[in-house]
Amino acid sequence: MKKYLIPFFILSLGACQQGIVFEKYESLPEEVWYKYHAVEFLVPIPDSGQYRVSLCLRHTTDYEMTDLWCMVSTRSHATTQLADTVDLKITETDGRWIGTGGRIKTLEQAINLNPVNLPKGNVIFRIEPGMPLEEINGVKDIGIKIEK
Repeated sequence: MKKYLIPFFILSLGACQQGIVFEKYESLPEEVWYKYHAVEFLVPIPDSGQYRVSLCLRHTTDYEMTDLWCMVSTRSHATTQLADTVDLKITETDGRWIGTGGRIKTLEQAINLNPVNLPKGNVIFRIEPGMPLEEINGVKDIGIKIEK
């Protein structure tokens, strides 16, 4: 029985990591995200199909709000494009940080429309701040994670 558990365990670990197709962050200068600064990622999708898309954020404890609204959209050769608004929860209702880490918090949240059908080939993901403020302080990095 033991001789079967070790290979099963190794295959299980590999299967978990194979699901991530793309993960990348873009740093924001001076930890400020300006209202009209869109972040774009060119993502090579290996096969057409359904994917889980998550918005990723690194922020400092200087961030002053309880959430961060973002607009996520795609451009590709597909006839249907993704356009969704994501409400990233930054704190619990009692004010505790949701992300992990010390002064810099990291969190990820799946976009509202999951799973998402993506075509094979290059897909451009565009992330824009959806807040009414001209500048959002305390935002260090914005990222995206795509999983099969």
